[in-house]
Amino acid sequence: MAELQLTLDHGKRHELIRMADRMADHIDILEIGYPELITFGLDLVKEIHEAHPDLKICADAKVFHGGSGVTRRCFEAGATIVTVLAYAPDQVIQQMVRHACEYKGAIMCDLDGVRNLGRRTAEVDKLGVRYCHVSSGFLMEHEYDLMKPTHGSIFQVRPLERAAAVKRNLLHSGLAVGTGINEENLDLVLKYDPKIVLVGRGIYSADGAYQTSPERQIEVADRLRARLHAQA
Repeated sequence: MAELQLTLDHGKRHELIRMADRMADHIDILEIGYPELITFGLDLVKEIHEAHPDLKICADAKVFHGGSGVTRRCFEAGATIVTVLAYAPDQVIQQMVRHACEYKGAIMCDLDGVRNLGRRTAEVDKLGVRYCHVSSGFLMEHEYDLMKPTHGSIFQVRPLERAAAVKRNLLHSGLAVGTGINEENLDLVLKYDPKIVLVGRGIYSADGAYQTSPERQIEVADRLRARLHAQA
């Protein structure tokens, strides 16, 4: 079974809280994105956790150093998952994993931007992270000309090729995939047996509008979640 993670990367504080209140029973994990952590701090995580203690919260802290202090603060605020950049030193990731065990939480390693993806995936997989996250590429294909071999972008891959590369090198961790995923392309993602699928605009902008209706958001989330939970 895969879990649905709703990503919140922009909005005013009251809008984020309202979205959390609305969607708590229709998703598995709520991600407080890096921009929102910078803007509102861990008080936002704490407030949402206190209002919805059974909802898993991912604090997208993108830790690179200071793994001990940052990780502890995130878990103490109510986070269930804390993210670390794959570029972080192994010692930092190991430190975070130890703290995750103390708080019965999990570490998600963000592999986006890594050039030698297979090698680094295999390395962090051995460090005890629960999830390895990579972008699907569905949005990146519109930002880069993928047919030009000399484009020079580290994202010069077709959609999901990076997810496939990560999946091939995982022995212990679960695959998490995000970026541009919606109801139409979800089946392409499910082929790689992800443990977490991150969806943002595919839910709150499902009809093409910047912010679709609350009823529509719930309907889409429920359908996505049902498909993920049905995954063998």
